[in-house]
Amino acid sequence: MREIVNLFSERESRDELGIGQVRDALSDILFPGTSTLLTRARYMLLIPWCFLAAARPGLSPDSIAQRVDANERNLIVALKAESDGDGLLGKSAGTALKNLPSSIYWVALRQYGILTQPTMSQADASAAGLGPVREQDVDEILPGAWSLTLPGLPDGFPHNTGGGFDLKNAEAGWLRERMLEGSEGSLLSHLLDHRPERDSGAPWLDPAVSELPADTHDSLTHARLFSFAMHGAALLYNLLLAEAYEEGGFDRVNGAVDRYQEQLATWRERQEVLAPDLASWDRDDFWATILTRNQRATSSRVFIDRWLDGIISDAAVDPATDSHLRYLIQRREQQHKGSQSRLRNTRLLQTWQGASGAGQLVFRWPQVRGILTDLHDGLERTDA
Repeated sequence: MREIVNLFSERESRDELGIGQVRDALSDILFPGTSTLLTRARYMLLIPWCFLAAARPGLSPDSIAQRVDANERNLIVALKAESDGDGLLGKSAGTALKNLPSSIYWVALRQYGILTQPTMSQADASAAGLGPVREQDVDEILPGAWSLTLPGLPDGFPHNTGGGFDLKNAEAGWLRERMLEGSEGSLLSHLLDHRPERDSGAPWLDPAVSELPADTHDSLTHARLFSFAMHGAALLYNLLLAEAYEEGGFDRVNGAVDRYQEQLATWRERQEVLAPDLASWDRDDFWATILTRNQRATSSRVFIDRWLDGIISDAAVDPATDSHLRYLIQRREQQHKGSQSRLRNTRLLQTWQGASGAGQLVFRWPQVRGILTDLHDGLERTDA
């Protein structure tokens, strides 16, 4: 059954070579509070409203939690009617959606201070009810779950969202302040004041990053060079897969060897342009930055450093034919994937669809760019 699912799935593992902890650390540094699952900015208002609309005096936390669940599912129906469905969580599954928006956005709600306490779980938020209340016989005000400045929910919510995914000017202004508070010193903080282009392919390619504070510039440089360098590793890995696939006599994917040889040749041309940047890259600072965010990233450091040494120390090396680099990639995939290694497991190799993590890392940029576009669109509106 797994093989059948793999055969028809369009999504491949994004961490075939075990560099995910470094990738995620850089993503968190650049864009704190984000994930690859975020879609639209207004969810950061819609979700708190689902909780507030569910709370009633005297209801138990379990009853409130059930009402929150119902509100989130009704929200799917309302958003489908009030928007074009772009970014709608549950667009296909409808009210049967398994992972509701609150579970996807909870980290963002914590990071940006939309929740009053960053340690609050969804159960805590349900138990907090309508907001600040005085516990019986205790001279203490218990905090509610949500920021006291949260914009008011629309009449008839969740059956009426008051605009679908379009942020009103006041809503966008409020959300911008929350996000600024939770992303100080990051690239995200800079972009809250400098609108990115709607279709830029990576954060370092966007004109909005032309003037950055020194620390933010250094973080983006680390991300840019790491992305380029590891793209070469990903392309070589896929070339090895393509060669093994053809040697195994499989023919559902055609022309993959030539395609990856051409892509590696293009990568090498770009490598020549970036050779001065790669040679002067402060990798000690790079690793200090990563390990400050995630100490567990040391597990992939040996492989990454060996790959970087291989492509930087000799700019003329051709990854497509270099036996040392080919062995390095093959060994890393087998160490990281174990029995799930496509280079060892013929059954998994047979289900290969022509690309396994072959894209260049952009550190959640499509999702972040979409959230920022929503926010800047709202800030530019003239409504209240």
